[in-house]
Amino acid sequence: MNRKQHGIMLAVVGASLWGTSGTAAEMLYQHANINTLWLVGVRAWLAGVMFLLFSYLREGRKIFAIFHDKHDLLYGALYGLFGLVGSQLTYFYCVQLSNAPTATVLVFLAPVLIIAFMAAKTRQKPRRVDLLSIAVALVGTVILVTNGNLGHLAVTPATLFWGFLSAVTQAADIMMPAKLFKKYGTIDILSWGMLFGGIVLTPVLLAVPAKHVTLPEWGLVLYIVVAGTLLAYALYLSSVLYISAALAGILEAFEPLVATILSVSLLGSDFGIMKMVGGALIVLATGMQLLPSPRGTKLRRKQA
Repeated sequence: MNRKQHGIMLAVVGASLWGTSGTAAEMLYQHANINTLWLVGVRAWLAGVMFLLFSYLREGRKIFAIFHDKHDLLYGALYGLFGLVGSQLTYFYCVQLSNAPTATVLVFLAPVLIIAFMAAKTRQKPRRVDLLSIAVALVGTVILVTNGNLGHLAVTPATLFWGFLSAVTQAADIMMPAKLFKKYGTIDILSWGMLFGGIVLTPVLLAVPAKHVTLPEWGLVLYIVVAGTLLAYALYLSSVLYISAALAGILEAFEPLVATILSVSLLGSDFGIMKMVGGALIVLATGMQLLPSPRGTKLRRKQA
């Protein structure tokens, strides 16, 4: 196996594990004693502690470097709350309202939102391929939420709202930590971000605990933490050591693919042909953004 094949395998397995975590959450929601806030809070605490232990064994006291800069510490806490934990909270709640395939596909609208945000921030016209990908994503979203029948919604308004919010928080999860990653390292920031989010959710965990959680349900929770979080991040981030970030981004399409296959086959989730077409268009729109294209020109301010 050469370096490229090794990198592809890491990216595919990592993205697939993210997809399985959505299905595992959907399985948990078959039982009324599991609530989203509890699940996300437990995940944040366990994943944060495990990430931090790994970082400490590898780097020692260097993991506390972020505490020497109050601005970075505050920004890292905000990233943990609105990026890491926020994206998981909105995603899992969307899974609870609908199913794993629908929630996972709607998250893929995040790159489209990033394009729009960056165009507004830099006052630069998006590339033609970006504009085309936005159009494709919008068409895919319409097909997904209407099941091809424009006369009615195939998903509830609440699902659509939380799905869109999950895309917003996922966009924040992608954009917020870039400078922190470069300065302190990816795993260190993920560790503290998870822990900060877990700390914020601790009062909720104490006030609204999950009752009568069975051993199999704890097994699913640990699977989400270990396989769907720790291994998924580790494998996917390691893949860019062997392949380009662009190729890794394309292979991220395995996340909704695996979520759909598992959710439909194991749980009988409603995700028919038209929803698959809509979902495929949204994923395609993400892949289109990786195509080379000239950068747009600066937008001119209107003259008074």
